[in-house]
Amino acid sequence: MKGKFIAILIIILAVIGGFYTVKSVTRVGQGEVGVVYTMKDGVQKEVLNPGFHFVGPTAKVKTFPISQQQLVLSNNPADYNAEEHQDWHVDAPADGGMVKMNLTINYNFMSDRVVDLYTKFNGMDGAAIVEGMVQNSIIAYIKEVTPQFSVMDIYSSKRSEVSQAITEYLNEKLNGEYGINIASALIIDVQLDDTLQAKIQAKEQAKQDAEKAELDKQTAQAQAEVDKVNAETAKQIAITKAEGAAEVQRIAAEAEANANKIISQSITPELIQMREAEARLKHGWVTVQGGTVVTDNTEK
Repeated sequence: MKGKFIAILIIILAVIGGFYTVKSVTRVGQGEVGVVYTMKDGVQKEVLNPGFHFVGPTAKVKTFPISQQQLVLSNNPADYNAEEHQDWHVDAPADGGMVKMNLTINYNFMSDRVVDLYTKFNGMDGAAIVEGMVQNSIIAYIKEVTPQFSVMDIYSSKRSEVSQAITEYLNEKLNGEYGINIASALIIDVQLDDTLQAKIQAKEQAKQDAEKAELDKQTAQAQAEVDKVNAETAKQIAITKAEGAAEVQRIAAEAEANANKIISQSITPELIQMREAEARLKHGWVTVQGGTVVTDNTEK
């Protein structure tokens, strides 16, 4: 009987010990740090790094992400990788109207600030601080930046500049207020109401028309230059051909003159006498007058 009692006691103590151990061990996830609070010592100054830690059964541990996290502010469930999701888009004022903006905010808590944040926000962990306060602050601060830009800037031409301005302003505000660093605030979509959409489309069309008119003008100027060059080339070809024909004629005339000269120089008294003798032999009496051979055909 006594042995049975001892065995039961051992089992009870083992269960109590196991329960104590389980309650005393906490796990801090990768990319997080843990802030420890106990009734005896209050908030500990040293944070817990990722891994398992023995902190005691009565200690409370709250975690804060120090690796990069992403906050999505959108009315498109696909941006949350879900079929349904609460609408968190930002209705942002801009010069000329209002725009609906979907954004992603990449952020992390600064590890050297989390202990003070735990105390400042009455034991809230990082996720609760972001969901309960930071998210609303981000939306409010974005609305303070966008009026610096026009609807067209935000919708198309300067979207990257708007994103950069929002990133810098959020860092300025959230670093001191929440111990949060903003790596980037990126605009992923901008939606306009029908009136603004019509205005934007009209401006875009006017811009495209102006660009086309300028392109047509430049094309016409280029064609005119080509036509001018072609005309000048044709003129030069015609001149070259005319000069070539004239040169051919000159050469032919010169050759003819040279030939006549040669022929003229070749007519000598001896040649005339020889031709006269040949004519007498063939035709009878022949007289030569002024270098011209005259044949006398009188019957003898």
